[in-house]
Amino acid sequence: MKELISVIVLVYNVEQYLEQCLQSVINQKYRNIEIIIVCKDSGDRCSLICEEYAQVDSRIVILHQEEGGIDVARKLGVEYASGKYIGYVDGDDWIEPEMYGKLLEYAQIYDVDVVESGAIDSGVTGEKSRRPYIEEGCYKGKDFVEKIESKILYVGVFFEHGISPYMWSKLFLRDKLLKYQMMPGIVNEIQDDTMVSLPLIAETKSVYISHDCYYHYRIRAESGKRACRKDEIRYLFEGYSEFYSRFKGTKLCSKDDKQINYFVMYWLMNKAPYAFDDPDGKKFLAQFGGIEAEKSIVLYGAGSAGIHLENYIRSLNKYNIVCWVDRNYRTLCKTMEVLSPDQIIGKEYDYVIISILRETAVKSVKQNLKRMGVQDEKILWIEQKYIDNPELLLKKVVYQGKRLI
Repeated sequence: MKELISVIVLVYNVEQYLEQCLQSVINQKYRNIEIIIVCKDSGDRCSLICEEYAQVDSRIVILHQEEGGIDVARKLGVEYASGKYIGYVDGDDWIEPEMYGKLLEYAQIYDVDVVESGAIDSGVTGEKSRRPYIEEGCYKGKDFVEKIESKILYVGVFFEHGISPYMWSKLFLRDKLLKYQMMPGIVNEIQDDTMVSLPLIAETKSVYISHDCYYHYRIRAESGKRACRKDEIRYLFEGYSEFYSRFKGTKLCSKDDKQINYFVMYWLMNKAPYAFDDPDGKKFLAQFGGIEAEKSIVLYGAGSAGIHLENYIRSLNKYNIVCWVDRNYRTLCKTMEVLSPDQIIGKEYDYVIISILRETAVKSVKQNLKRMGVQDEKILWIEQKYIDNPELLLKKVVYQGKRLI
């Protein structure tokens, strides 16, 4: 247990959360860590806070990032890191004191290249543990191929990963991480977690999965992952083939495996819901079966998918959004016009569109809507034929005259 761990902390526009984050890393029970802060100036006190902490803890090194996003920041951190193992923490999150000691213990006991753990979604209304879908244990070689590879990206329930793509829930062997973390390419910019962590695990076939939850993922309405960008579809077209090249040699690239296309469909629904529509058509929102113009809509869900969908629907200027609701409205209403789901009662509308991409959560929402008296035929989610066969929807995706598949 003497191995050095390099903990890379990404800092940008997180002033009000940063001290809790840095304090949690400094207070790790496993002391043999170097703390590499990659700080990009956002005009707040982040840089000053980092400097103050560096003065009281010699394990802290500050790297200043001039340009680029998360992928560039991670590359800077990894290049500087001297630890045998690498961990990542985002500057608005925090970790439990025993996190890196326990992950290192699993890495060494089971001699694996990656250790995956659970996370705790933390918001003003409470906390909820998020554990890996796959059973806890060590998976290597043949055992990995038989039990993990066919569901590493998609387990068969929309949308659940077999192994979460998040970099911050893991501990990586640095020598194995370098190949994928340092790869150039546009895919790293739009899939900075998925296209590094999961191809790495697929190639090494060496992972320990723990259901312990050490990482606090802070849920906040102003998070960068919720920002709407109009260039997502262009980046996807440019990088689509790279999905297959990164998973080359695995089941994901076989003819009968649809994991990559399921993930691409999920990503477009999340970040570019406009991708499936013909701009000259009479109906829009194809993923929900197509809706005629002038209809009145209630939008249920204000997470990342909901924000992008609401933005798209308003840009169409063809529908009346009666209201936008979410169970976490108390948190979200601070920055968005989001109401409690109870506000649906008594309102007139043609459809309630569920803008949530996790099927297990959607089932709960449908039950709640029916209890409120919403008729089943008015509740819309992703059409079942697309859940059964993602290629049917992906064939609709066109960009600058070219089809995705």
